[in-house]
Amino acid sequence: MADVKIDTRHLDSDQADALREDLATVYEEAYAEKLDGAFRSRHGFLDRLHGYLQRPGFDLVAASADGEGLAGYIFGFPLAVQGGWWSGFLGAVPQDVAEATAAGRVFAISELMVRPAFRRRHIARFLHDQLLTGRPEVFGTILVDPANTPAKTAYLSWGWEQIGEIKPFENSPTFLSLLKRLDG
Repeated sequence: MADVKIDTRHLDSDQADALREDLATVYEEAYAEKLDGAFRSRHGFLDRLHGYLQRPGFDLVAASADGEGLAGYIFGFPLAVQGGWWSGFLGAVPQDVAEATAAGRVFAISELMVRPAFRRRHIARFLHDQLLTGRPEVFGTILVDPANTPAKTAYLSWGWEQIGEIKPFENSPTFLSLLKRLDG
């Protein structure tokens, strides 16, 4: 990160909601080649974001780089004890993960994205670490598109491991379900 100055800030759901249009613009830029007009669309993202913002414990880390505005962000929330996060899991959820979820000890990352102009500068890893460091949960979970080799490779190199596949929404693709043990 020597070539770029990064400033980060944590935002709660109200603060993130005030930036929803900026977040959607970064989403469109980050996923430009994958936008499909349905699940992967500005409207689809904003619909999902609205739901995520309602979750207790929502946390977003925004990165600004060299004074050029929003370079990227990451956000997530603790899984609800009675939630349906694992309902689209294909197969059996590992027992320790199910138990940790029932105890409120799993944190889900919903999005991690960096604008193309700022990629390959370790910003994604920096955001990842800023969000997860010091969390009280014992596990983190994240979904990754199996065709997104750079993201999958990065997550695996950061200590994540694949535990299965999941289809979280009726109109979504099937994702790889990754898990990471946290310090919590």
